[in-house]
Amino acid sequence: MFMTMSSTEKIQYAKDFLDSAEPFCVSQLFEYMSDTYFFVKDCQGRFIKANKAFLKLFGYDKLEDIIGLTDYDMVSRELAVRYEMDDARIFAGEKVCEISEPVSSGDGVVSLHVSTKLPVIDRNGKIIGLIGITRDSVKTLDALSPLQEFQPVLDIIERDFNKTIKIEDLAQEACMSVSTFLRRFKKQFGLTPGAYIKEVRYKMATRLLIESAQPLSSIAFDCGFSDQSHMTREFKKLAGVTPKAYRKKFHQ
Repeated sequence: MFMTMSSTEKIQYAKDFLDSAEPFCVSQLFEYMSDTYFFVKDCQGRFIKANKAFLKLFGYDKLEDIIGLTDYDMVSRELAVRYEMDDARIFAGEKVCEISEPVSSGDGVVSLHVSTKLPVIDRNGKIIGLIGITRDSVKTLDALSPLQEFQPVLDIIERDFNKTIKIEDLAQEACMSVSTFLRRFKKQFGLTPGAYIKEVRYKMATRLLIESAQPLSSIAFDCGFSDQSHMTREFKKLAGVTPKAYRKKFHQ
């Protein structure tokens, strides 16, 4: 369907889809991000919405505990004045992206955060508040460090997924024994290295099925499967349908 759409039609489709969705449905994602603090304020600086991580940071149990509060109720006056000045820029229509600022938790511990804040605009084009996220710089680096450890391995898999990849070679690249590599890789990604490689091949196959007119046998070869039958078996395990049926859904 999308292959025959113009850019304007695609944008309109996306707009119609989001207009039909529950307001602020995207904010539900932040409920599952423990290192990202999400919040919404009205133009009086009163909190209207926040995720669980934000509530926990400031020592609150329920959303209703902070609705109507301002920064002056939650942090030192010095920080509240600073936030209020930043918020005024947002309410004037400015977008503040990736700024470093001190954030104080409910118990008074101050840490450096990276924050982004944008205006909330109603259907008439009027600014009615702001929406923002902030992340603890240290926690973010701690979360990324295991990924950085495995980055050379991920680079090899992304580059050579269409070839035979030996687990021993990946372990050597990570400077680990095979047993240690298998254990730590699965702990980090929730998959064994072999399953991860299959996922990469599957994702590339789905992309080619949607975006190209290549024969299935050619896609199987390009994605590292031994033959078309092998691709069909592995693809059906993950997608629940055959590659042919999957392609048909996008070319009706």
